[in-house]
Amino acid sequence: MSDEQVMITTFTKAFNKYVYDEMVIGQLAHTELKDGVKTGAEVDVIMPAMVNLFDYTGGDLSDAELTTTTTAKIKFDKGKAFHYEVDEVKRFQINNAPDLKQKVELAKEYSSDAIKQFAAAVDSAYANLYTRAGHYLSGSSNSAIPLDAEYAKEIFAYMQAEFQRGDRKGHTNWIDGQMVAIVPPEYQFYLGKLDELKYVESGHRKMAKGFIGRLSGWDIVVSNNVASVTESGTTTYYPLFGIKGKTLAGGISKSLNMKSYMPEKNFNTRYKGYGLYGVGAPRADFLGTVKITAPLVLSTRAA
Repeated sequence: MSDEQVMITTFTKAFNKYVYDEMVIGQLAHTELKDGVKTGAEVDVIMPAMVNLFDYTGGDLSDAELTTTTTAKIKFDKGKAFHYEVDEVKRFQINNAPDLKQKVELAKEYSSDAIKQFAAAVDSAYANLYTRAGHYLSGSSNSAIPLDAEYAKEIFAYMQAEFQRGDRKGHTNWIDGQMVAIVPPEYQFYLGKLDELKYVESGHRKMAKGFIGRLSGWDIVVSNNVASVTESGTTTYYPLFGIKGKTLAGGISKSLNMKSYMPEKNFNTRYKGYGLYGVGAPRADFLGTVKITAPLVLSTRAA
């Protein structure tokens, strides 16, 4: 394998390994890396399976049923391109690392900004799926709810009750330890006034990106990519509620379609390529959103 092919392989592995860690809204999604996709290709993403229970009155069990799965058709209709130069010192350092693990770590240092930007683009695409939320909360006449600290807290309790209620037939949309709420920084401002969130719980084995604490059974993470609409100077936000890894569906191209070349009168190698992605929301019953306004207003203190 040539040095340039080693570089391309290393950068692709760094991307594949770390892009998940950079997603916040993507924590709600079952996102698969797909091989060989082209722009506009439609692929199947099979969501985590469910098993139906039935009454047992004794004796042998009936024939087994197939687990119920949701297959989402995801169209790879979005993409991000890149074009950058690697200086020879860094390229030599990566190529001569003692093993692939260290090569990937070095490549991550060099490509972390691009990985963050790509993950943010995918997150933004997920955010705009709030229109398919099964659990939707707003004010009268579908108006946005203006937040204060206590109301910000009440919304979490309300959404917990909605998800726990399920379909009233024994199927609940609530799974302890897997519920995630994604809020914009403006919402975090109000939550920060609550005693319950002044100290972040650190009981997680791996702290989720953006994690600020837990409230009413929800792991709360903050994202700048939460969907919003600005009209007449007022911004309306749509924080998301769902089940980690089960609510949304998505795909990312496993190959970054990278090529290398060396321009004339330049000793550094340049790399160019692109990555594709697509998103969907096959489990609207696992998705909730709230229509809110959350202006940042400081309380004044008496002198």
